[in-house]
Amino acid sequence: MNVSEFREKINPNSALQIDDNNYTIRQVIRFRFDDGTYYIKCFLNDGYVLADDLDENSFILVEEIKTPFNQPFPKNLEFKGIKFNFVYEAHAIAEEIWGEEIFKKGESERFWDYQSEDDHYLSLGIVDSTNQRLDFYGKIIPADDLSFK
Repeated sequence: MNVSEFREKINPNSALQIDDNNYTIRQVIRFRFDDGTYYIKCFLNDGYVLADDLDENSFILVEEIKTPFNQPFPKNLEFKGIKFNFVYEAHAIAEEIWGEEIFKKGESERFWDYQSEDDHYLSLGIVDSTNQRLDFYGKIIPADDLSFK
């Protein structure tokens, strides 16, 4: 399913199939980047998070983790024996939310994202209001590997 179609159909409590695993969406958040564009982040069951990437027509499936990295973050790093390269830094505000209130409307975060050559993904984040770290680790999901159940 492409990202545009996903954005049209997404709702809290929707069931998703990613690869051979099933997930339930607990919260949908529309995050607005500082440049005015946006992305959709979904909190799923069992601590997973799914975010879309319209430019790449793909998704990122991650779970929250603790990392040993501190600011300023390097351009290249190694985590769990995997080498990651810096992809981008961004700042976004939760503009709209649907479903459970896991992340609150109006809260914002800054994140530094990294990708490995084999599509592992690492996002090092900081919640603006609390200065709390919010790091995620997972993988890039091609659009064809995600569907609604």
